[in-house]
Amino acid sequence: MRSGAECRLEREALDRERVGGGILRLATAGARVLLVAAAFAGCAPGRGDAAQAGALAQGNADRGARLIRSYGCTACHTVPGVSGGETTVGPPLAGIAGRAYIAGVLPNTPDNMVDWIHNPPAQDSKTAMPYLGVSKAEARDIAAYLYTLH
Repeated sequence: MRSGAECRLEREALDRERVGGGILRLATAGARVLLVAAAFAGCAPGRGDAAQAGALAQGNADRGARLIRSYGCTACHTVPGVSGGETTVGPPLAGIAGRAYIAGVLPNTPDNMVDWIHNPPAQDSKTAMPYLGVSKAEARDIAAYLYTLH
């Protein structure tokens, strides 16, 4: 039979292991966010390199800017470089490339950005952002443009 002290030490070891696993999961998600940020390290505020952003999101940033206009994204968002209203329905998208999270719920990675643009309610059922029928290919182009915004 083990002593109370031995049992306590075993419980503490298990607690450390559980916490360590959680930290590892957080560190992995954080590393993905840092990879996105590192891809744009040294970029000045404003618009970044469209080719670099396109490669990151596997899309075309110039086509993305046109799609932002055609889908009417500026009805809710202020988007630097895209003409439209200065609205406050949704958050302004200036600096979205350097943010840690998308809509406060998803780590800012290219895959998450594409999924969010493609179908926001599928990512967060409580979002006010509607499903607009944006295809995955179009979402990659829009994400490529958004990743130029530092």
